Amino acid sequence: MEAPVPSSETELVNLQDPAAGAPEDVREDEAIPASRCGCGYVAAPPAPFCPRCAGAMASWRLAPFGTVLSYTVLHSPPSGFSAPLSIALVELQGGVKFICHGHPDDRRGLRVGRQVRIEHDNDIYHFAPMTLTERARLIWSRRGETGQKLRSILRTAFRRRS
Repeated sequence: MEAPVPSSETELVNLQDPAAGAPEDVREDEAIPASRCGCGYVAAPPAPFCPRCAGAMASWRLAPFGTVLSYTVLHSPPSGFSAPLSIALVELQGGVKFICHGHPDDRRGLRVGRQVRIEHDNDIYHFAPMTLTERARLIWSRRGETGQKLRSILRTAFRRRS
């Protein structure tokens, strides 16, 4: 899925640039491969040419964290997939939107707004709920006051699970 350049309020996390503030627990093999054009357009998965300006795209990587924007559960999925099959539209950090599917045995708590981690194996992408430690690290990596970050971490730690 492709997305326009994020607004100044959000930042892309370029894992190739250590100064970009990527969470420390993100390994290179966990990152989402993407591409970025000189005009600022970002595409994930990678594309050879920019759909906005037709310029060449450079290799880019995004942190594998996002928020579920929408989802559906297929109870009669296509052949080759087991039922039920969860499919979600996930917004990655920086505004890039990505479609992936969930683990067949892990649909608990699937809801819009859920923070998830994107995992991939052989170019197949699936989402999994983020652990409390991952959510805390993500919150701590954002800009803002320390007190606000701590309040956000406490809110996410004691939020009722659905």
